[in-house]
Amino acid sequence: MSPVKNRKIDSLFYGFFSALLVAMLGCSTGEIDNFENIRVESDYRLDRLELQIVLLNENGNPLYWSKSILTPQIGVSVLSESKFKTNAKIYSMRNGVKHTKVYDGRLIDLRWSSLPEANIRLFRAEIPHGLISEDPQRDTEMGIITVTLETDKQGPFSDTLENTRIYSRSVP
Repeated sequence: MSPVKNRKIDSLFYGFFSALLVAMLGCSTGEIDNFENIRVESDYRLDRLELQIVLLNENGNPLYWSKSILTPQIGVSVLSESKFKTNAKIYSMRNGVKHTKVYDGRLIDLRWSSLPEANIRLFRAEIPHGLISEDPQRDTEMGIITVTLETDKQGPFSDTLENTRIYSRSVP
């Protein structure tokens, strides 16, 4: 066989193999392997509520970052933060129970992150205090936050934090 025919066959085989590999990996694009739920944690800051959204597997254990091409920010399966739909509902409290909805909207500045000491896969986001309505009838600075996260292919996943600080002080 001539060298020209060999190169043509090689390039045809390489093209076919490449297309097959992309098609196989493309099936999982837009999905995070083992992603089954979320756990939300909140930190009160001077100007905002800072949220950490830990991605969990089916057993409730955190997902870890890895060198796998299926990790959301690596390789073919890149999953941008913009692909996630988010919602947070925040309620004030009165007499120890949910009182008034003071925020219902998306999370601000959603971004991939990890805990360096544990390499846990998570999102960070925030809700500025300026977007949270004051409830003059509340009797505590604590509240209830429900966060929902979903993509076109996975979710919705929700978690609720009860008795978490949402205001700087109690109403007298």
